[in-house]
Amino acid sequence: MVALNVDYEPQTQEIGRRLLDATQARSSVLARMREQLRRDDRLLAWAMENPGLRVQLFRLIDCLPALHDKTDIARHLQDYLSAPGVELPGALKSLLEFPQPDSVPGQLAATTLTKAVETLARKYISGETLPQALKTLQQLRQHKQAFTLDVLGEAVISEVEAQQYLDRYLDLMAQLTDAAKQWKSVPEIDRAGDRELPRVQVSVKLSAFDSQFDPLDAEGTKTRVSDRVRLLLRRAREVGAAIHFDMEQYAYKDLTLAILKELLLEEEFRDRDDIGLTLQAYLPDSGDDLSDLIGWAKQRSTPVTVRLVKGAYWDRETITASQNHWPHPVYPTKAGTDANFERLTQLLLENHRYLYAAIGSHNARSQARAIAIAKALNVPPRAIELQVLYGMADKLAKALTTEGYRVRVYCPFGELVPGMAYLIRRLLENTANTSFLRQSVSDVSAETLLAPPDISAEPPAPETFGDRAPDTDYSQLEARTAAKRALQTVRQQLGKDYRPLIDG
Repeated sequence: MVALNVDYEPQTQEIGRRLLDATQARSSVLARMREQLRRDDRLLAWAMENPGLRVQLFRLIDCLPALHDKTDIARHLQDYLSAPGVELPGALKSLLEFPQPDSVPGQLAATTLTKAVETLARKYISGETLPQALKTLQQLRQHKQAFTLDVLGEAVISEVEAQQYLDRYLDLMAQLTDAAKQWKSVPEIDRAGDRELPRVQVSVKLSAFDSQFDPLDAEGTKTRVSDRVRLLLRRAREVGAAIHFDMEQYAYKDLTLAILKELLLEEEFRDRDDIGLTLQAYLPDSGDDLSDLIGWAKQRSTPVTVRLVKGAYWDRETITASQNHWPHPVYPTKAGTDANFERLTQLLLENHRYLYAAIGSHNARSQARAIAIAKALNVPPRAIELQVLYGMADKLAKALTTEGYRVRVYCPFGELVPGMAYLIRRLLENTANTSFLRQSVSDVSAETLLAPPDISAEPPAPETFGDRAPDTDYSQLEARTAAKRALQTVRQQLGKDYRPLIDG
């Protein structure tokens, strides 16, 4: 039942204060970045203090997997960090003072950097191997926190790799559920009311099931992806695992939703409530997507979970749109995203009979708002859980657990090289000036951190056309429809005789 005209703000502030008190302890993740003396922590602290260093350091980390030896690493270390505009702290300056990349000091500098980055990556990646990840998952369960496991390196460029991705998940679910049989029951996360929940959940990306995932071939992509997803869902049912489908770049959004909505209406899968999909609040059209999903879920008659996140590809989306002279698909400011996140949270929880909510955020206000709404609406335990990313908000996860809600930690695992792109996204998030995590360990007051998102100064959408017409965005149905009509018109004009005279 929807609570009409309820003022959620007082409860939001009260709960938010409790969460902040817990997350601002000295041992929080970002506090350790400034206070501890380990090399990886100092890297992030330096990056937060110097924007020029931040850009070059992250560029260096991004290319690190492609460097073949220590000499190559030392050469890039000097080249990247000696760029104009980069202010180096004393420790880094001394690290770069080697005569040649192949010298002993150069080799030592390369080793130091590599170890620091590897240590940093392990903060955000739950394990390089399944045995390592299993230890992490058991530790989470000891803290009464559930998990979803994501395999890093999902980008595929061949059908062989797409099949390998599927096979890896089929095997992963079998191994995880076999291990889960030995786990002690944790009622806080393994049960919701009188219902038993899957102990194992994995997260997948649809684009990894097809090397030619392309909106321009929507029907072909749908056929190829659906065949593999059916196998995945059947195996999940056999072993008792839950499946969650991640959302990726904006160009894939509509096709991803179309594939899942059609597939999950099939008789074989229509009664499954152990399946989820993701919506990104930084997209202004996510409100329409959620409304559409509510209508679809009513037709389906069995709920699925909607994981609500802010979105992880903001830089990519804005750059891609600018390059192609397209309208920007994302909110231009964090405040716009946060405000939309709260609107979507309320709409999602008001419709908990049809869709389960998974609220994914490291922002204490965002989570407090969800809890305040859930309490006012008496949302049942099965219909809501709160989520964080592994290594990003340990204290917040503990505080949310204390509030009595099911908490799930998103755990990427796999080799560090395929995981480097994921690592860069996390580093960008942690060190951004607007990051809630960064602000929460600085001098920003609790009143400011918990204030409602201020969208009064939301800037207008950026100019899209510039000095030329935009490229066609074939991820949009209207563009594909217009192209088909144009091709049909041209086909009707083929096979005729035309005089080879143009304008006389």
